[in-house]
Amino acid sequence: MLTAAVRDLHHWYPGQFATAVRTSCPALWENNPHITRLSDHEPQAETIDCTYPLIDRCDQTPYHCLHGFIEFLNEHLHLSIKPTAFKGDIHLSRQEKAWYSQVHEVTRKDTPFWLIAAGGKYDLTIKWWQSERYQQVVNHFRGRIQFVQVGSVGHHHPRLQGAIDLRGQTSLRELIRLVYHSQGVLCPVTSLMHLAAAVETRRGRPPNRACVVVGGGREPAHWEAYPHHQFIHTNGALACCASGGCWKDRAIPLRDGDSRDRRDRLCVDVVKGLPRCMEMITPAEVIHRIETYYQGGMLRYLTPRQVEAAERGVAATARNSYDRQSLNLHNAGLACEQFIRTIPAYPGRYQGRGIVICGGGVRYFTNAWVSINMLRRLGCHLPVQLWYLGRKELDEQMKGLLAPLGVECIDASKVRKRFPARNLHGWQLKPYAILHSPFVQVLLLDADNVPVVNPESLFDTPHFQASGAIFWPDYAYGKSEKQSAIWRSCGLRQPKEAEFESGQIVVDKQRCWSALCLCMWFNENSDFYYQFLHGDKETFHLAFRKLKQSYCLIPKPIHRLEGVMCQHDFEGRRIFQHRNMNKWDLFLHNQPVKDFWFEKECRQFVAQLQKAWDGRIGPGINGRPKPAAQPKRRARPLRIEAVMISCAERAELRQQTLDNLAKTDWGGAPLHVQIDDSGEADHRRRQVDCAYLALKKSLERAADYVLFLEDDLEFNRHIRHNLQHWEPVGAETVTLASLYNPGVREVVCDLGNNARIVHSHSVYGSQAFLISRRTVEYVVRHWNKVEGMQDIKISRLAGRLRNPILYHAPSLVQHVGQRSVWGGAFHQAMDFVPDWIA
Repeated sequence: MLTAAVRDLHHWYPGQFATAVRTSCPALWENNPHITRLSDHEPQAETIDCTYPLIDRCDQTPYHCLHGFIEFLNEHLHLSIKPTAFKGDIHLSRQEKAWYSQVHEVTRKDTPFWLIAAGGKYDLTIKWWQSERYQQVVNHFRGRIQFVQVGSVGHHHPRLQGAIDLRGQTSLRELIRLVYHSQGVLCPVTSLMHLAAAVETRRGRPPNRACVVVGGGREPAHWEAYPHHQFIHTNGALACCASGGCWKDRAIPLRDGDSRDRRDRLCVDVVKGLPRCMEMITPAEVIHRIETYYQGGMLRYLTPRQVEAAERGVAATARNSYDRQSLNLHNAGLACEQFIRTIPAYPGRYQGRGIVICGGGVRYFTNAWVSINMLRRLGCHLPVQLWYLGRKELDEQMKGLLAPLGVECIDASKVRKRFPARNLHGWQLKPYAILHSPFVQVLLLDADNVPVVNPESLFDTPHFQASGAIFWPDYAYGKSEKQSAIWRSCGLRQPKEAEFESGQIVVDKQRCWSALCLCMWFNENSDFYYQFLHGDKETFHLAFRKLKQSYCLIPKPIHRLEGVMCQHDFEGRRIFQHRNMNKWDLFLHNQPVKDFWFEKECRQFVAQLQKAWDGRIGPGINGRPKPAAQPKRRARPLRIEAVMISCAERAELRQQTLDNLAKTDWGGAPLHVQIDDSGEADHRRRQVDCAYLALKKSLERAADYVLFLEDDLEFNRHIRHNLQHWEPVGAETVTLASLYNPGVREVVCDLGNNARIVHSHSVYGSQAFLISRRTVEYVVRHWNKVEGMQDIKISRLAGRLRNPILYHAPSLVQHVGQRSVWGGAFHQAMDFVPDWIA
């Protein structure tokens, strides 16, 4: 609309104004001859915040929306601008007109088509017409008219069968080009109808583009309609739009926190989810309006060859990923309601009781080993299934270790081929394993959960018999606005009870089937829900509350130990010890936990596993086994020099760290301190620059390895001895190794060499990196090719050298309790052992 006002301003007042535009849609103004480049600081320029107050009078006055900005400029600039054309002012360059359209590219032929927008934005859902009705229109014209579906990412545009699918595939400028090549447009009241009028038609086509608009009664027809369009409205036919548009915003509330959900902004006459004014417009009426352009001779239907080309375009765009995009707060509530209507009946193929544990990978397999052995020690004879994701998480040797314990190992990646899941990674595996395990009554146990009594009795408690589900409380976190938004999205108020902790769940699938399916749906859409919830825990809570499914919540709160949460039975007796923060380590560097029951037995289980398994999975990290590295014979000992980064603000902390290092056997080994004293406000940028300078200067010295340190550390007393006797260092196979592990998940372990092997993209924290000289050279040379802080830059660049990234076990360095200058989260190593010696 503003393009029309600027055009008419320069028509009536030629040469009197230079006009620049600041807008969220700059693509609309490309090639516009009325636009001049002006600086924001141009002294003679006036900035005008353009609005169109005429819209507030449009129900009573005979004006089109094109008049809105014109009237505003007339009043603001004391002018007498008048419209010169009944359309906006969009300009295409000669080159743009010569380009093939995206439809031509996918059909490989100049194929006539109509654009269709079968949805809209979430702010004004009252303007939506049901996608099923659009589908009827598309089906009616199949083989005669080819529709091309468009729509922006993040908006509501359900897929139409038989349409060339370009949803989410066009920029605004590309959409303008599509409009230029199109025969016609079918849409609700939206920007596409205005583009249909504003964009010129191709040479040889009718001078005015066909357009059918499903308008309804929200806005007065004279305010929106163009002379050559078929604008289908209901103004005057209903009491709510008898005198013009109703100007309501939504048919039903979306529960997204938007003020448009207020009662005074909702439609007052809704029929089957549609405003009555839109429900009254039938597919037959829309079909008739489209046919008038063909019956009148302005357009022609497709030829057989064009139909064949159009079908190629439909097939070529069939794999559009638009429908796989993440939910958002606007559509999550609607999507949830829609999914609930599709939940199947309980299939009835499950039987018996059993325990399900998700435990692939070195860390979780180690913890599952302890948990399963403890179950058997306590006399639990229930069948156990261990679920994992693919060969990288569990191999035949690991299965063989569990077989004597009566454990069946289930590869969820294979089950997924029969029962697809949109997302299935970590936490999502838990509800998936519950649903698809063969048991009708399931005890789900986290791999790092140690039972202290036989849990079979839980199935026989009156509480479970009455409700069909038992949940345990999480810590008493405060209610957050983020969580409240998700509960509101589901049409619920956040209950006044503890959040769920999903380290253990007892559930009867037959009675709770629908709630479990909904829970799984929440987790399949974890890319949205996990932004508001911490993992899978509250997805169970949401699902059970949403479907009014009964459950029992253990009343006794968690008893907290160091890195362990103890849960209880209904009588308040301890039953589970969930090591959520202090997981069992295959290297057995766990510090004793006061009041942890059966600690001696658990350590014995880990020791048994060490004797039977070396921590490797399958053929190794790179797909094939590597021969053991042989130490090289050197004329001189390896030279390791330390470099520490710090800043002027942390002088006291830095000195304490230097004092801590002096208490070790580091002795007179070289140490360089790189001080950042730039004084710039951006502490993150300062730290990255300081790290770069430290590494660059380290290359001026003749070190084989650089020990890169931060300034807030404690050290193992034998750090120099341990490094000199670490086999990967002696064999010179280290490119990057960390001496500090904040909890990075390993791919495999190398028990014999005290090393964890990790993927470079898992690394975080640069408290203590041991870096080979060759790697330092590479990192310095390519420093700016990776975005992020120094830990990300160093690890990701080192990963490109295609050697394993190692973590020393145990950690030889500990992060002390000091918050970073730039506000980074604080973390510590759980396996730091100050007196460990190789």
